[in-house]
Amino acid sequence: MEHDRGTKIIAVVALVVAIIGLSLGFAAFTKNLQISSGAKVNPTDSFSVKFSSSSGQVEKNPIQAKAGGVGGASGENANIDSDNTISNLKGTFTTPGQNVTYEFYVHNDGDYDAFLKSVTYANANDGGSFAKCTAGVGTTKTLVEEACSGFEVTVDVNNEDEEENNHFSTTNNQTPIKGHKLGKGKSEKVIVKIEYKTDATRADGDFTVDFGNITLLYSTTDESN
Repeated sequence: MEHDRGTKIIAVVALVVAIIGLSLGFAAFTKNLQISSGAKVNPTDSFSVKFSSSSGQVEKNPIQAKAGGVGGASGENANIDSDNTISNLKGTFTTPGQNVTYEFYVHNDGDYDAFLKSVTYANANDGGSFAKCTAGVGTTKTLVEEACSGFEVTVDVNNEDEEENNHFSTTNNQTPIKGHKLGKGKSEKVIVKIEYKTDATRADGDFTVDFGNITLLYSTTDESN
């Protein structure tokens, strides 16, 4: 690391955000169907909501990071590990005012309309909050703790059938979400932005930030469970 720069205010941040989502809510079937105790219902083959790198079809190509804000940030490619898991959203930042953005899609290729019911942020491993910061060698711990609150991860779900995007953050966890339908055969864009906010505290050396998982829950019904 370039500790010999004049300011020595360099925060190299390895961000790990695994979006483990699309926990498919099948309990809703019991509200619409009368099923005897001897019946067997397996809706997993007909209710299918998947992550994709493409808007037109389900693909699992690497998702490129886009750096923004003040120059100097960079990001690594994210991976679609399975139909419902995206991992390795990871950025490197040098100063407040920088951000890294990822864009991908959710496809509904099943036989039912899908409804986005919630977007939730889990705490980081071994942490009591969504963001957990760890000071590097020679970095002041108290400054890192103050800088940690200056990181934010937002999720925008852009449904073409709606007039406005749905914007989510750690202060805007919505449960339940009403009226957000992803129709059969349609897709919607998801934008995840990792931001080192402009007014954030500066640390005096390197530190890392680990985030918890973000979960998108889709269901076959828009009704409350």
